[in-house]
Amino acid sequence: MEDKSRSLALLLILLLGTCVSAQHAIISGENAPERELRGVWMATVLNIDYPQNPTTDAATLQADFRSQLYRLRQAGMNAIFVQVRPAADALYPSVHAPWSEWLTGVQGRAPVSNFDPLAYMIETAHAQGIELHAWINPYRVAMTLDSTRFAANHLYHRHRDWIRSYGGRRYLDPGLPAVRAHLGEVIDELITKYDLDGIHFDDYFYPYPVPGVDFPDQQTYRTYGYGRSLADWRRDNVNTFIAETHRRIKAAKPWMYFGVSPFGVWRNQAQDPVNGSPTNAGATSYDGLYGDALAWARAGTVDYLLPQIYWSMDHPAASYRTLVSWWTTHVPPGPDLYIGHAAYKAGTDPDPAWTGTEELPRQVAHLRQLPRPKGSVFFSSKSLLNNPAGLAQRLTQLYTTPALLPARRAPGSATPVAVRVFKPKATEQGTLLVWEMDEQIPKAQLPHYFAIYRSRPGQTATLLHRTPYGQACYRYHYFDDRAQTGMEYQYRVVPLDRYHRSLETVVAR
Repeated sequence: MEDKSRSLALLLILLLGTCVSAQHAIISGENAPERELRGVWMATVLNIDYPQNPTTDAATLQADFRSQLYRLRQAGMNAIFVQVRPAADALYPSVHAPWSEWLTGVQGRAPVSNFDPLAYMIETAHAQGIELHAWINPYRVAMTLDSTRFAANHLYHRHRDWIRSYGGRRYLDPGLPAVRAHLGEVIDELITKYDLDGIHFDDYFYPYPVPGVDFPDQQTYRTYGYGRSLADWRRDNVNTFIAETHRRIKAAKPWMYFGVSPFGVWRNQAQDPVNGSPTNAGATSYDGLYGDALAWARAGTVDYLLPQIYWSMDHPAASYRTLVSWWTTHVPPGPDLYIGHAAYKAGTDPDPAWTGTEELPRQVAHLRQLPRPKGSVFFSSKSLLNNPAGLAQRLTQLYTTPALLPARRAPGSATPVAVRVFKPKATEQGTLLVWEMDEQIPKAQLPHYFAIYRSRPGQTATLLHRTPYGQACYRYHYFDDRAQTGMEYQYRVVPLDRYHRSLETVVAR
């Protein structure tokens, strides 16, 4: 009894002041890569994903996000791209835009008690070891032409001369320098105020073309075209904005990721016999939306490209197989490459390939065989979680072990950090693992998070758990509550920085 009491007292002292790591890691299975982006888009426009119903109630908004986050993590996701600016509005308190109608029900109406949804989402995601990227629609102003719904501080009332109506919607004119300057301020606000992991744009630059109707920017073109063709000028406008955004981000927070998810077809071979893909898509990013992803990659103004390849493996007009191969071979070295998948088609699309839930696992399996792509992002959260055929459950079989995010390019070399790992101890709560670092290390230089690996003697170690991001502690503890009693295990604790680079230099004790 005395020895047992002494052991318990020692354990309590050991845990005093340590950071706790969330339990119930997803383990079991083989063949999943140790590093892989497993992301999901969470759309807020039209309440596609979040919130499911507009409300000013902070508790309801919190519960909605927590529920989705928990289920996405159980499905294996490690990154979320949340749409925080769907249409010149915001899901956060902003000096540049009104509160979104899709958040609270009325544009300009704030949540109660000064609740900041974006700050809450970042904190909650990071506590689960999940990245959160701010997804922005820079040019879209409104989904309809109804001007009566705009809040008093909406751009429509302040800079109506920036706005163009097209196809039943409203857009900012990308050719106006004042528009680019305003959007730069929007992005600066996000960078400065929030601990985001990245800024993300989707495929909407100039709007998808309406047959026979040109986007009404002729006056802007006459003022700023400077002898270029209309198409080249429009692409230059987008290229300039992409480059300016990249410079802003890297100047403020070099570790923050910036990327774009362009439409899946850059150009058809019919339009570009040399560089186009062997596809027959009705729209293309280069010619229809004036988004030249290859130019951004060559210029180094994006950290990654995430093309939306929303067709089935062997679709006749634009097959997933063909397009993944095209992006893999045509994106120059430098930016990372991920692939966007159409979770919304699983079990619902007329294409028989989408019957059931097997098309997406086929696509991910194909992707894993290629050297360039480093992961997948699914559209969208609701389509993944609420699929009647059980898509989320199917993905748990695909993502059978947790994964670290791929390491990213960094401006300098990583500085190793010594981690002192104490001998694991069996407890009623599971095997206790405790580790610490030298308290002389400045907090700013502490690891961003840790990866815990576990193995049986003579076997390959498996990633067991990712700790929360950004805790900045000197001592941590973790209970492996799935360790089998009497089984011998070996553990390894690896520190990682914000670029997901290993800082490993282990000192056992």
